[in-house]
Amino acid sequence: MFNLNFKQRLYQRYWQFVSNYLDKRQPAGSTVTLVQKLIFILPTRYGWWFFLLIILMYLLGTNYQNNLILLLCYLLLSVFLLSITMCYLNMSGLTLSTAKPAEGFVNSDIEPEILTSSAKQHMMLQFSLVQHSQLITMPQLERSVRFSFTGKERGRFALPRIKISSQYPFGLWRAWSYIALDQIYWVYPTPMAQITKDNDVDIDDKPQSTVQSGDTLTPYRPGDSIRHMVWKRLARDPFNPVVRQQLTSPQAAPNWVVVPALTGEALERALRQACQQLLTLEQTGKKYGLQLPHQTLPQSSGSIHLQRCLQELALC
Repeated sequence: MFNLNFKQRLYQRYWQFVSNYLDKRQPAGSTVTLVQKLIFILPTRYGWWFFLLIILMYLLGTNYQNNLILLLCYLLLSVFLLSITMCYLNMSGLTLSTAKPAEGFVNSDIEPEILTSSAKQHMMLQFSLVQHSQLITMPQLERSVRFSFTGKERGRFALPRIKISSQYPFGLWRAWSYIALDQIYWVYPTPMAQITKDNDVDIDDKPQSTVQSGDTLTPYRPGDSIRHMVWKRLARDPFNPVVRQQLTSPQAAPNWVVVPALTGEALERALRQACQQLLTLEQTGKKYGLQLPHQTLPQSSGSIHLQRCLQELALC
């Protein structure tokens, strides 16, 4: 365990140093073209053994003064050096540009798309996102590259750097580049299948005296506001506190989605409920609005309005 944590910290420091260097060398942009300063080339493991073989054959040829062996060494060395140029040209000129920001829900697949273009043909390119395990291999360049990974938490995130690599044509050299695009993706709260009342809460015979219309009683959880505490119920049963959750605003129209001022798990639960409400209202085709503790979005409808509401939930 200690060695694993040490390796992780060492890798994080190493990547932080590399990221600072890359940020100065290639800041994020909407369109990036691979040029000489962005492409790095080194021999592969097979390439190093190939070069060592050339050296051994050259020493053998000079020791025995065998011209055929020397001629073979020069031929192999020419192939070795020529593959540098071919490997570089295979990546040079490739242009990457941003597309529509990707979006998805927590614990679901996020699929950002990157557009590619070039005036020439590129062979055997590999694409991957930094610190992600997915590797996309393209025998021939396509118009776009679509990645896929799971959104872990809600919010607005910048797309990690894209690693492009190739060992074309002979696998002796490996060229790679880390490209930063000014691309973002959104992760929204996971919508609940339906908003239901907690059946485990024992309600009084006359709930109208303590619960307002449009409210529901739920067990108290860390993060719930104490202003919603049902104090009369707490006096009778101090070991099972409950809170009053208001599903709709008393002054608002029926199609308002309200997120109260909460924190912690209570806030996440309210956001999941609000997300489900937004999706349901959008399917009905009616106008709806969103009320947040710090902002209110007016009532409207359509995919653009839904997207804006979900983005505000992600940033809440």
